[in-house]
Amino acid sequence: MKTFLLTSLLMLFSISAAFTQNTGTLKVFSEDPVVVYVDEILYPAYDAITLAAGTHYVKALNRDGAKVYSNIVSITSGEVTTLLIDPAGTAAQPAAATGNQPVTQGAVASPQGTGTLNIFSEFTGTTVFIDEKRMGDDVKIVNSIPAGNHYLKVMKDGVSIFGELVAINPGQTTTVLVKNDGQVAEKIMESKTKEREEYQSRKVDVIFSTNSVSTTQGASTLFPGYYGYYGYSSSVTNTSQVSDFKVIQGGVKEIGDLGLANLVENQNVINKYASINRSVTRQMNVGLGMFLGALLIGGPVLVDILVEKPFLHPDGTTAPDWEIGVATAGIVSGTIGYALVMGADKKYPRHYYSVDEAAKDAQEHNRKLKEKLGLPEGYDVK
Repeated sequence: MKTFLLTSLLMLFSISAAFTQNTGTLKVFSEDPVVVYVDEILYPAYDAITLAAGTHYVKALNRDGAKVYSNIVSITSGEVTTLLIDPAGTAAQPAAATGNQPVTQGAVASPQGTGTLNIFSEFTGTTVFIDEKRMGDDVKIVNSIPAGNHYLKVMKDGVSIFGELVAINPGQTTTVLVKNDGQVAEKIMESKTKEREEYQSRKVDVIFSTNSVSTTQGASTLFPGYYGYYGYSSSVTNTSQVSDFKVIQGGVKEIGDLGLANLVENQNVINKYASINRSVTRQMNVGLGMFLGALLIGGPVLVDILVEKPFLHPDGTTAPDWEIGVATAGIVSGTIGYALVMGADKKYPRHYYSVDEAAKDAQEHNRKLKEKLGLPEGYDVK
């Protein structure tokens, strides 16, 4: 009985060992989530699938259930086969090998030794991942990478700008170039819908306008006659160009010079406005005081002079000189006070900026706004 059990255990161990020696690993990488089937069996986790050596049918579906990959993949015993799937529905790009020789999709990785990866990027502010493991920001060299095929992904501003299988050979260096082309720039911009909308709603434009104003001066004496008009006409028309500008935020809202100055913290313009505002306030206070004083003091005296039954001097007598003097002073003081109040607002200038200064501050505001939102400096430059 003991011999039988021992023999059975040895057979099970032998079968298990044989199975272990006759299996390989399939690693699947994708920039977007996919659903992976091997031989029509679902594998929810597909970063390391153990399969029997030989050929297998691999299928992948995207999040919408559409088939994006379907092919026969060879699994080699004791080795790793790497697969890169494009969720858009095309086969993965070939990986770069040492010496810039391509490795075909599903190439077999060698598990022996380590190698080095050199990354040259025409972008800054990138994050590097190898087999979905974060290596760091703006990484240029990665040492001691196990030999074989690895998924290299480079992210910028939350967008994948590079994703390929890279072959690492033992004791050698693999070089990869992340090139800045128009497609990458478009891909990054397409991902920044909210940032672009916010920029459009907060950017500042200085709109310059020029209008023609015509004035006519002269005299005319025309008399109707039997066949027409006779007489003379002498007039001169002068046309002048009147220039002005507006400060507009978000394409619709006029914020004026002070609004722009507050946005960019232009203290010179803010101080100029504050100084003029203080002067206007003083003038209005003085004018209002003179007008109210004249109304309260001179008003009753003037009424006493004008009514038939006076209340400040005896009825039937002429108003005394002091009443006439007070009434006159009240009229003069009230007129001056009214003029001061009405003229105070005229102290405010049409603009606190010149058009060139306003345009310069608007450009600086827009530049900082793009930098804050992660948009390229050349965005929205016409």
